Amino acid sequence: MPNISRLNHNLTYTPNTESVLYLHGFLGCLDDWREITDGLGSTFTHLTVDLPGHRMRADKLGEEQYTMPGCAKLVIDLLDYLQIEQTHLVAYSMGGRLGLYLLTHYPQRFNRAVIESASPGLRSEYERTARRELEHQLIEQLRNRPLDQFLREWYDQPLFQSMKKSDPRFALMLDRRSAHDPEALALSLEQMGTSVQPSLWDKLDDMHLPVMFIAGANDNKYCHQAESMANLCSAGQSTIILETGHNTHWERPEEFCRLVRSFLIGQK
Repeated sequence: MPNISRLNHNLTYTPNTESVLYLHGFLGCLDDWREITDGLGSTFTHLTVDLPGHRMRADKLGEEQYTMPGCAKLVIDLLDYLQIEQTHLVAYSMGGRLGLYLLTHYPQRFNRAVIESASPGLRSEYERTARRELEHQLIEQLRNRPLDQFLREWYDQPLFQSMKKSDPRFALMLDRRSAHDPEALALSLEQMGTSVQPSLWDKLDDMHLPVMFIAGANDNKYCHQAESMANLCSAGQSTIILETGHNTHWERPEEFCRLVRSFLIGQK
């Protein structure tokens, strides 16, 4: 068992409850889940983490630990450190991609999982090449532009069009993101972006634990991904949340909590 954890984390313990591990998306942090963990309350023990490159200096970890296998190992080491043998999983976007890697490589550590707005990777070299060009542009922007400009442009993407920018919670979210080290974010994208992650499509039919794939109805790409993944998993199901985009747990926190609570405790 590791003597220390390399990942910043927060554990909200409730006796005699099952634990839930939460993995945030790119640019996020463990505090992004606070509204959800508050909503779920004492039903579960909650474990939130800051993934590599997020709320840390770029040199805190070695480059290998920014990769998906390296990052997954850090998460498993954290579970070992906290003596959590099995846990539920709730994971969003980049965290959802990592979550799928964990579920397919460490299935014995998880009970049930909720994967929100995520992909198991790209199937073809053509897709990876196109995505690599986009991610290279984003990496250059992180290294050469002010972070606040990068954040404004990031949330101007169609993926996030349905997020209400006038909501005070949005300003709070941007404020949390402004504390990141841009070079650490660049390393995260460079080592764990969609273009470089291993494709997991051919591993999904071997995944037998119950998984709910969530997507927002306005996010057509990830609606299709959710349905495709659910069809490949023997115990998979897809759930589409109406009138939302990529970040359903931010846009509809009460509905998201209701779905997660019901699914994780095994209700239909």
